[in-house]
Parts: sequence; C-alpha cells; structure tokens
Amino acid sequence: MFRMVCGSVLAAAAVFSAVPASASSDQAWAAFDAKVTRSCLAASGIRNARASTIVGFDDRVGMVAMLVSDRSRGSNVSKLCLYNKRTQRAYVDQADGWNAPPKR
Repeated sequence: MFRMVCGSVLAAAAVFSAVPASASSDQAWAAFDAKVTRSCLAASGIRNARASTIVGFDDRVGMVAMLVSDRSRGSNVSKLCLYNKRTQRAYVDQADGWNAPPKR
C-alpha cells in the first residue's frame, strides 16, 4: 500500500513538473492594463484625465506607474500614480509640470 501511494505521488510530481510554465496571455495583459488605468484615473480625481502608458518594474517591486494628466486647455496638472499589484490599489501624488505621451 505504501509503495502504491508513493508511486502515485512520484508519478503526479513528474507529470506536473513536466508541464512548462506559460506567460500571461495578451488578453490577460489587456485586462490588467485596463484595471490599472481605471484605478489611476479614478484616484487622480482629474475630470478630463488622460493616462500615459504604464511603466512596469521588476516583479520584486510589485508596482507599476502611470502619469495622469489633465487634458483641459492650458492645464499643466499631472499626477503620478503608483499601482500596487498585490493590493490592487492606486496611490497618486502631484507631478505638475511632468508630461508623457498619451496612451495609444
């Protein structure tokens, strides 16, 4: 009985270790980008907001960044948004005078 259980565990371990790890799909990345953008735009409080592209960091950091700017004519209001991937919360602070190309 013991041999049969050990054999089953070893066989299962061999099967699962042989399956290669796969990267996230394009659809998963698009959903993540949309979630970050929504969170940052909401946290910024800017009515006529424009989001930059997302700046990713090494996974050890656990954050991504985005610049949110006011699209109103003559405005130079910008806020830097840091999005915590673990807690899924956005944190913003003033970044007036900063600019970045808009998200495409």
